[in-house]
Amino acid sequence: MAQSWQSPLKTKEYLAMIGDFPDNVPVTVIHMLRFNEQAIYPPSSPHASLEPTSGRDAFWKRYVPAGNTAAQKLGIKPAETLFFSDTVTNLLQHNDIPWDVVTARKYESFAVYARYQKSMEYSEWAAPHRDAALKDWSLVACIQGELPKA
Repeated sequence: MAQSWQSPLKTKEYLAMIGDFPDNVPVTVIHMLRFNEQAIYPPSSPHASLEPTSGRDAFWKRYVPAGNTAAQKLGIKPAETLFFSDTVTNLLQHNDIPWDVVTARKYESFAVYARYQKSMEYSEWAAPHRDAALKDWSLVACIQGELPKA
């Protein structure tokens, strides 16, 4: 069954959230990803004429390299992958989204992450592949803390 293009999932206004995070403190972003069976580019996209591929391949072979190029252009240090799994099982009934991948990536700071996400380079080069690749996704930004003592 052919899938049709849908508008991309909306992100929060990252730049407005910078004040919610300490300056110059690393932030870890938990990425939960669910891929489209086939990458779905809107007909008006300059990428619509690319060879058809799976959502998974569009993410890893198109989005990731384009995102890395955008980061280099902006002078941003690439995120460090702290954790990756493509074997994901939800244990709670109320959150039974079948994620394909869960990964934790560490960025220099939330301000750097926000600047990268909202850049023209990321928006034009990487985001179209992300949006074509993903059926659903969730992001959680975290600052490492101290475990409370018992």
